[in-house]
Amino acid sequence: MKKRTVFTLFLAVALAGSAVWGFLRLPRTGHSLLEWQFNRSAKEYFADSIRIEKVSWARPFKIHLSRITGQLQTRQGPVPLAIRSLESQDPLFLFISQKPVRFIFEGLRSQVSSRMGISGNFVIQTGSASRFELTSDLGKTALEDWQWLDPQNLDGATGAMKGSLTFRQISGQEPEFSLDLEAPEPGGNIQARFFDLFLPYLPTSLQKERVQKVSKSQQLVRYGRAALRVNLSQSDLMKVLLQIFIPAYNLKLTLNATVRTDEKNAFSQIARLMGLIEVK
Repeated sequence: MKKRTVFTLFLAVALAGSAVWGFLRLPRTGHSLLEWQFNRSAKEYFADSIRIEKVSWARPFKIHLSRITGQLQTRQGPVPLAIRSLESQDPLFLFISQKPVRFIFEGLRSQVSSRMGISGNFVIQTGSASRFELTSDLGKTALEDWQWLDPQNLDGATGAMKGSLTFRQISGQEPEFSLDLEAPEPGGNIQARFFDLFLPYLPTSLQKERVQKVSKSQQLVRYGRAALRVNLSQSDLMKVLLQIFIPAYNLKLTLNATVRTDEKNAFSQIARLMGLIEVK
């Protein structure tokens, strides 16, 4: 029995080694396999549109991808996105032993944006102890880069941004998600109709009258600063805090909301609620 086990292990390692050797010896085949795997994993978000311009390798079995593009499927239609670079910090053969593999990425942005885009890192571990952890920096983006999320309310919006996004999913545990954004002074512009979001949450008062007046102006409104915080505190409970200051009307508005999600599909629902995707 022990001899059979040793032989089986040796055969598995030999086959894995042969596959990796063939992958490296046939770069075009490896390139196509990577694109296929990316599209297979993200089909509901990108509809088989992911393309990789260049694949290169560094010892020991670390991978570097350049210029990854795809069409993100949103409510408003496909949005062309690009990642400037993605590379592994650990050898990929660690996947075989179900150990974590770290990656870093740079330049995640809309293809029409001229800014540097989002950078960050993530960890993937397969097997019974599977996990995915993502941390990203949004500081090299601006509100203009996010107009595609909600063109009706964000068309013409401007303003520098800073903040971060984190997501964690560990096998057997509840997902964790947080988004912390700030548009600091001097702020920028935003559509007046954006303030319709606040009306249901304001009591009848002078402040509500002012907000109604702002929202009906049908023009861009100057804001001084703004902040958005989204937190998945439980697997089925997401909290949203939105704050914005309008100097011309001396308005300091705060929106607190709680959104229920399906814990089995929390990530997709977060993306859908943020306007990111339209899952069919």
